[in-house]
Amino acid sequence: MIETTDIITQVLSLGASLAGIAPVDDLRQSPSYEIYDRSPYYEGYHGVAWPKGAQSVLVIALAHDPSEPQLDWWSDVIPGRTPGNRMLMSISRKSASWLQKAHGIIARPLPYPVEKGGIFLKDAAVLAGLGVIGRNNLLVTPRFGTRVRLRALFLDRETGPSAQLAWNPCAGCAAPCHAACPEKAFRGGFYDVMACHREMERNRHRLSEIPGESVGVDNRCMVTKFCRACELACPVAADGSERVPDL
Repeated sequence: MIETTDIITQVLSLGASLAGIAPVDDLRQSPSYEIYDRSPYYEGYHGVAWPKGAQSVLVIALAHDPSEPQLDWWSDVIPGRTPGNRMLMSISRKSASWLQKAHGIIARPLPYPVEKGGIFLKDAAVLAGLGVIGRNNLLVTPRFGTRVRLRALFLDRETGPSAQLAWNPCAGCAAPCHAACPEKAFRGGFYDVMACHREMERNRHRLSEIPGESVGVDNRCMVTKFCRACELACPVAADGSERVPDL
């Protein structure tokens, strides 16, 4: 069996900020999949088509510093929709190529949307040891806090899973993420996905014109700047320092 640390080291060398591996069988039983078929948010997309032969999931994360907001700017004229996603797609392709050439492992880069064959990335990231789910319903990592973007690949090989974190970064926190939400999506004591969705829909119609070079295209274009209020309000690793989890 190939060492998980060898894969992670290589993926980091290809540009990932974090990486980890989890068993697909564990992902199937993760919390998001338990409620998937009952959620009206995913109505019409129910039923996950797990590819035959997929045994492990490799999760990669790219840090998104607040000084680079353009990584999240969305436009129909941008390849990969956002520059950050385009970077993640490139890392995924390079990782898949290396896994095939170096170890004969077939790796399948996954699309981002669940309804198009993707996976619940936050659940996968927790299982892969990248972080934990905070009170803001976001993945919180020791090194980058909530400021990461995720993609994943299915592997046709079983590998040793990454160690999950036993860590509670929200203990004793005043939850500035809840106060920052423009839709008050946490006012009921839990995360209201539909409230968040309403803000995202407003963002879609509130376009900004920017120079094309900001996002890697030739001409000026219109972009959507999606809300990051809860993410940017999270104090974990906001100063760039790594928080060491209590294991």
